[in-house]
Amino acid sequence: MESNIKVTEIVKSKLTAREIEVLKYLILGYTNRRIAEILVITPATVKAHISSILHKTGVKNRLELALYATAHGYTNPHQD
Repeated sequence: MESNIKVTEIVKSKLTAREIEVLKYLILGYTNRRIAEILVITPATVKAHISSILHKTGVKNRLELALYATAHGYTNPHQD
């Protein structure tokens, strides 16, 4: 299953391709376990990617990350 979330060039430059994949699913509300299943990695690896994303964006948690992502050009494909 592929996410249709779009990423701005500014944010793309901060994150690796895999971090962007993880972030897309995180924004959609997927658990670490589900993200791991989709990307065929371990939940611990997902957690490591999320920690890296939090560090690079300067936010403290998933909620702040979702707000940051929205403010920086990520769009939810489920919105009209």
